[in-house]
Amino acid sequence: MNQPTIPPRGVESARLPCLYCGERYGPDDVARHTEPVRCERCITCAGKPACYDCRLMYCVCEVHRYRG
Repeated sequence: MNQPTIPPRGVESARLPCLYCGERYGPDDVARHTEPVRCERCITCAGKPACYDCRLMYCVCEVHRYRG
């Protein structure tokens, strides 16, 4: 009854949710979710990682353009 409620450390606990896309990622995909891409064409998505989808209608950045 006095046992702590700490979840077990497994594969799912090591996968963090991304702040930009919400997708869970592991150590093999860190760069796509954390390293900024220097597109410098759109003020909305400048400095965001590659996983970010810019929802600006006139975004011309090839990496961030929303393809939804």
